[in-house]
Amino acid sequence: MTSLISSRSGKKRSTLGFVALTSAALLTLTACGGGATSETAAPAASETAAAASALAADQWVSNPGDFKDAANWDTAEKPTIALGGGAINPAGLDLVAGKPYEIEISNSDTVDLGIGAKDFFRASAVRKTESGAEIKLILFKEVFVKAGKSVKLFVVPVVPGTYDITGLDASGAQVSGMTGKVNVSGTLPTTPVPALANVSTVGEPAGAADLLAAAIPTWDATAIKATITMGDTAVAHFFKPKNTVLKVGVPATITLANPGKTMHVDEMADFFKTAALWKVAGADGWNTGGLAKPADVDGGVTVTLFVIPTQEGTFALTDSSTGMENMKATITVTK
Repeated sequence: MTSLISSRSGKKRSTLGFVALTSAALLTLTACGGGATSETAAPAASETAAAASALAADQWVSNPGDFKDAANWDTAEKPTIALGGGAINPAGLDLVAGKPYEIEISNSDTVDLGIGAKDFFRASAVRKTESGAEIKLILFKEVFVKAGKSVKLFVVPVVPGTYDITGLDASGAQVSGMTGKVNVSGTLPTTPVPALANVSTVGEPAGAADLLAAAIPTWDATAIKATITMGDTAVAHFFKPKNTVLKVGVPATITLANPGKTMHVDEMADFFKTAALWKVAGADGWNTGGLAKPADVDGGVTVTLFVIPTQEGTFALTDSSTGMENMKATITVTK
């Protein structure tokens, strides 16, 4: 997994995920990427449908960082999706392939709600969500919004087609009547060249789904609860404690708290690779996905990880951005 370093003097650096499809009328590319050519004429509706059907259920785009660098987020349009009253409004969201969007998802209801849009996410580049915290995942699956709150979704649609959105309750169960669609028009971007790969390349630990299904019903009662503070003094920056102890197969709720004013990055990529991820939560909502990624934690912000360690070992926790190189701690996973 690639670590993300933030620049203290400018914009935060972030990662996108992209999906692209093969179609005789649009592109030719290998299962893991390669050269591509684009037709100059706009595709007919049948050609767009053929392209969408070419994305197998086990495929996604494996070079998201390339597309992150290509997007101009200053030009992002800002559509909205409203959850509440048993509906998703608008029921149809019209986007254009290759354009960046900052989509605000609001929840006017008295209960927490979310959307499931895994196929849209596989066919798009999801940069991050902002939900009182910055959340970055490899292959987003669901976005949840707490009652009365809103979450911002930064995304670039890539594959033209129509994708289902499903309304979810806080447990992840479908809410009857809450359905919608995202319609992505236009043509497939050809610069940079998309690289298709099997979803197994996301790197989720073997058996992660079964582990989570068994653990989630009793999570609050059984999880190890740990808080890691990202702190600052007049002369030093630090993680506290220096070592956090978890156990293989035991759920863990890890809170990363930054009570200061300096932004830090939670870099623990090797641990993320070995942990089955349930969700990552901020103050206003949470996301589910394949794996957590390093992300910026602003001063005054708290991010909570819900994971199950699957591998024994000692894993580094660092912030290697400029001036933070001495911030070092470990996560030890025992049997």
